[in-house]
Amino acid sequence: MNFIELFNKVAKVARPSHLEFVPFTSMEDIFTESTLDSLDMLMMSFYMCEIYDIDDEIAKELHPETLQEFFDAVNLHKKRDPESIEWAMEHIK
Repeated sequence: MNFIELFNKVAKVARPSHLEFVPFTSMEDIFTESTLDSLDMLMMSFYMCEIYDIDDEIAKELHPETLQEFFDAVNLHKKRDPESIEWAMEHIK
């Protein structure tokens, strides 16, 4: 599964629809240089932790600077992998 594609789809849910969202294109993209703010990133952490079955307490402690760091943290703490992007999106509704 493509983590960038999944992240971008989840970000569209986490970010209010009336605000601009520029999709991530690289695992080295830096969050502070993106259109996501700190609240969006908190929501992203909770959504991704829900998808990957990571404890909420861990979600609160995630402070990655790049998409690669986020990916690495998810892989370190995950208890499951999503079946598909469609499954993941349905799971966070």
